[in-house]
Amino acid sequence: MSSSLEKIRDLCVDVGRTSKPREHGLTIALDVGLGPLGAQDLCAVAGDYVDFVKIAWGSSMITGSLDKKVEVYRAGGLEPMFGGTLFEYAYLHGKVEEFLAFVKDTKIHIEISDGTLEIPLADKLKWIERFSAHTAVYSEIGGKISPHNRDWRSIVAQEFAAGAQKLVVEGREIGPVGDEIREDVVDELVDAAGGSEKLVFESLERKQQLFFIKKLGPNVNLANIRTQDVLTLESFRRGLKEHTLRHSWARLNQ
Repeated sequence: MSSSLEKIRDLCVDVGRTSKPREHGLTIALDVGLGPLGAQDLCAVAGDYVDFVKIAWGSSMITGSLDKKVEVYRAGGLEPMFGGTLFEYAYLHGKVEEFLAFVKDTKIHIEISDGTLEIPLADKLKWIERFSAHTAVYSEIGGKISPHNRDWRSIVAQEFAAGAQKLVVEGREIGPVGDEIREDVVDELVDAAGGSEKLVFESLERKQQLFFIKKLGPNVNLANIRTQDVLTLESFRRGLKEHTLRHSWARLNQ
């Protein structure tokens, strides 16, 4: 029964969507408390469309069955990642060396951020360099409490040079929840990075997801996608929902 039903996929028109393993078109899901069974469900239903799963904030330190959940994600082809707040927590409490030792042992991907604490750029660059010798580092830029409004061209160049694989743009830097998206900042960052392929835009809200897909295409890198919203996002990317149905068709037929 299932094999015949899955033939429905043959109707799906190719919109140029990248497939795993991919360098752009990434979806980073946000895990705010799934158990191992929930992780199995995510892998089974939407695993083809999720590249990384971020264990939110610093919650990995209080998550039960973390070993099992990480094992499930890795077996399902979803790479687990620790959120940037965990690095800031370790920095604030003087435990970054211990965190680094943990990462050396587990090879888990991490974000390094300075969105809440005022971390000197030299310190942030030093830790990007040291952690990137052992795992993939995605460096988060932008403020969580208030916008940073920095010289992004300089910041982007220095963080890539230090070893960041991708730069994750804090959602509140480009448009706090309920506010309009600061398109001028998006344009500045894309220009500074030489394109959008090495940037990841946090897009918790659907209106943010739609903005980036319509502006930068179906293969824009997006993060902080609720696990229950992964198929909604993939539908947006492929023109399978009313919000992008006409837009996707027009893009294919332009």
